[in-house]
Amino acid sequence: MKTVTYTVSVTPVVLDSTWKKNGTNYVRLRLGLKGSTKLIKTSIVVHKEHYKGGKIIYKPLKTTLEELVLETEKRLTELKSDTLAGMSLDDVERYLATYGKEDEFKLDFYTFADEVIAQKSGQSQKTYQSALNSFKAYINEDTFDISRLTSSLMRDWERWLRSKYGDGARAVSAYTNCIAFIHGQARLKYNDEELGNIRIRNPFQFYKPPRQKASKHRAVEAEFVQKMIAIRSQLKGREKLGVDVFLISFALMGMNCPDLYSCKLDKDDVLHYFRTKTRGRRDDGAEMFVRIEPAVKEIIGEYLSDDKDMAFKFSSMYTSYQIFGENVNAGLDKFCERIKAPKVTLYWARHSWATIAYANGVTKGVINDCLCHVDRDMKVTDIYVKKNWAILWDANKKVLDLFKWAA
Repeated sequence: MKTVTYTVSVTPVVLDSTWKKNGTNYVRLRLGLKGSTKLIKTSIVVHKEHYKGGKIIYKPLKTTLEELVLETEKRLTELKSDTLAGMSLDDVERYLATYGKEDEFKLDFYTFADEVIAQKSGQSQKTYQSALNSFKAYINEDTFDISRLTSSLMRDWERWLRSKYGDGARAVSAYTNCIAFIHGQARLKYNDEELGNIRIRNPFQFYKPPRQKASKHRAVEAEFVQKMIAIRSQLKGREKLGVDVFLISFALMGMNCPDLYSCKLDKDDVLHYFRTKTRGRRDDGAEMFVRIEPAVKEIIGEYLSDDKDMAFKFSSMYTSYQIFGENVNAGLDKFCERIKAPKVTLYWARHSWATIAYANGVTKGVINDCLCHVDRDMKVTDIYVKKNWAILWDANKKVLDLFKWAA
């Protein structure tokens, strides 16, 4: 009687029916046993440009796939023929899924990410949530075990982000850095490197999120600011709002839209706020005091609020600072069309103040304090040196004195 020998064949395949709209597909392993076949999805992603004539042509990906097939075949050789005789392909799949993983640590990355994001606030929370939503859209699965987040997957996602947003887009850097941070928090919580208990491998030893390229200078010339001052009284509606808020931001050392929307008026014509963008990254909470100079009191006075909790009436005019900002920028669009100038936004007021201040002798260190940036090089010094607001206010006065503010 002839003895039947049972083995499992392993063949990598890419299905034509499972290509995503973004031009990616998962490689699957086709297992064969007793005349039956079964497909198992892998975490290996192939891009259409790397797949020609029914074959993967990208050498690094081919190498990765060959290693996976060899490792799978090696694990299957531990199953003797008589054992395979009583197994189905479903049994084989379960065997491969649990091979050497009886005590394997499991963590749904999405659930853990939600916990991290919930501890954040403001714009930071929104950026992290957008990053996670983008990552989920790329993975296109309801759950995602953290062990599947590899350096190759991050590189593939980065390419997908670049194809969607463009090479220089902030999302490419911001989103990948957000995912890297969340993964790092998981390692801090669940690993014990001192005792050698590594539950979560670190793929970011082999993949570094791209750094955000410095944005181009978005500053207008002093003549542009003076033209705004001269024309503002002739404007109406959103166009006047856009020009006036630009000038107010400029006159307050480049105060951003969220802070204009929510700052308070302290005694003696001094505005008090905690800069929204950097309050979570500075030991002083990004606290700022800005003196309203006599030269700009007339413009600023038109928008002061009767509400003691808010310096400006913008919060009573618009339901959120985002809507406020949209209306301001729409007004600036109209103004730029009027004078046939390239488009500017409210954020240009900040860049313009810094550029004009530096051109007129204000040092970079003082400008940095006026803008309330996060400066890692000065972090230790800031612990010991108390900020002298008079120096900042004098620098602002020096800039504002360059202009004729009276109509």
